[in-house]
Amino acid sequence: MTIWINRKLGVLAGALAFAVAAPAAALAQQSYPDKPIRLVTPFPPGGAADTLARALAKSLNEAYGSTVVVENRAGAGGTIGTASVAKAAPDGYTLLLGNVSTLATAPSLYTKLSYDPLKDFTPLTLVGRSPLVFAVNPGVKANNLRELIDAAAAQPGSLDYGSSGAGSITHLTGELLNVNLKGAMVHVPYKGSAPVVMAMVSGELDMGVTQVAEMLQQYRAKQVRALAITGNQRLSAVPDVPTAAESGIKGLDATTWYAVVAPQGVPQAVVDKLQPMLVKALENPGMKKRFAEEGLILESSTPEALAELMRSDIPKWAEVVKRAGVKLD
Repeated sequence: MTIWINRKLGVLAGALAFAVAAPAAALAQQSYPDKPIRLVTPFPPGGAADTLARALAKSLNEAYGSTVVVENRAGAGGTIGTASVAKAAPDGYTLLLGNVSTLATAPSLYTKLSYDPLKDFTPLTLVGRSPLVFAVNPGVKANNLRELIDAAAAQPGSLDYGSSGAGSITHLTGELLNVNLKGAMVHVPYKGSAPVVMAMVSGELDMGVTQVAEMLQQYRAKQVRALAITGNQRLSAVPDVPTAAESGIKGLDATTWYAVVAPQGVPQAVVDKLQPMLVKALENPGMKKRFAEEGLILESSTPEALAELMRSDIPKWAEVVKRAGVKLD
């Protein structure tokens, strides 16, 4: 009898604890956010991802009076900061501004990656897309992408292209072009996009693959020439530069996309409050105009659409990584 009573009391105590905890959890979700939110960007200060993260944090702060703090956790191609968010508490107070590199190409590049983009995160929204640009130094005798391809094919190994590093999205996009040439162009990895642009300006490098914003100043000063951009439409930042498709080159629809995700397991009630907040912040007219002028188109999405983008891009880039024979660990 005593054992039965103790068990019954244990069940009642458990039920009472759940009954108390459930409203408390619901109340916490209802009052969200009631403390500062960390927005982790897994790249160093000053780069495109950092600039975007700080602009988004500012827009959120202005729209909701909340406190969003940007935290840079760089290293290992963005995978260190990304992994830290995957392991964070799933309460909606730690978010990641990731990109195509950390959320789509990393699984193919790192055999010991400590996170799974599809299993360890709660997708919230796409943030924006930045087409990549194929630019050359002024001494290269090619007026468009087709002429560059023809020149490279005629003399394999005579032309090189630079990227922001082995395995970077700029490297892999260059390989998308190079596969049409059966590897005729020589890849030269640099430590970041700024050295790529400077190498083109000095004539050290024939072609560079960068985000538009990263070579815009030199392009406008006519220190480099832009032959084509990826994607399916021209950009207002460089309206005279055709898309690769317009140049007759298919399959170069790669873009650098950015997205906000949270650790897996964030309560749906928090997602339902947080996701619209992010979407509204991205609709800030001044912010949209500023980034459009730099070649980055702000674009929100549903969590489902972001999840589908990640699911489709992971195998797509895995194939490119395989062809390029790149491994980073």
